[in-house]
Amino acid sequence: MKILKTLSALFVAIIVAAACTSNPKGDEAKVSEAEEVKESEGMEISVSSDEADMEFVGTKPTGRHYGNIALTNGSIKVKDGKVTGGKFVFDLNEITITDLKDDQENHDKLVGHLKSDDFFDAENYPQVTFELVSVKSLNPEKSAENYDSYQNDMEQPAEDEKIMELPEFELEGATHEVTGNLTMRGKTLAITVPAKIEISENNVKAFTNFSIDRTKWGLMYGDESKAVDKAKDQFIYNKVGVGFNINATAENM
Repeated sequence: MKILKTLSALFVAIIVAAACTSNPKGDEAKVSEAEEVKESEGMEISVSSDEADMEFVGTKPTGRHYGNIALTNGSIKVKDGKVTGGKFVFDLNEITITDLKDDQENHDKLVGHLKSDDFFDAENYPQVTFELVSVKSLNPEKSAENYDSYQNDMEQPAEDEKIMELPEFELEGATHEVTGNLTMRGKTLAITVPAKIEISENNVKAFTNFSIDRTKWGLMYGDESKAVDKAKDQFIYNKVGVGFNINATAENM
């Protein structure tokens, strides 16, 4: 069975990259206590690491970094043209910083910091998981086909340019509201975010972008609320931007 990219990320998104240019904009996830995940019906489709596309952007006043976390394993359930469930596990030992791909030394340094106890504490909590609780239809007739990579508008500014605010990434025309339990650093909270999802005979398209407050999961390094003198830029914005793009095709869906 072949599927190309999946409803994964939503999540997990999460990266608090030590990084970069002003606070990311976007639909802020609604965060609440973890919810019960009920047994879901439908055809289960396995998702491999090269079939998921999850992106993140972390910011501080002087710059930004963005990248991906690799999917370890995942699955999604579909019944009667609707997504009914799914679970995705991401490997914190497989983080890629996209904008540093040509600078191996700094890439490895930043990845090491993200994996340390300052952020994810990957030694003790090597995985981030997202498990779907519900997918609520909002406006099924709208299409997700025109949405593209979240990172396309995130190019690093040139060294001689002024650092500018990130553009708005609010998701317009959401077709669904997705709720799921996000677990990282040993803590599980439910998040609810808008998404554009389109399901045809053998294809699933989905797109979302949103932001979360990393400190709710205990990622406290550089907490902006604790900055004594924000004029010195010695902090990291607590909100982390997350983008997710899917174009999934499966046989016998």
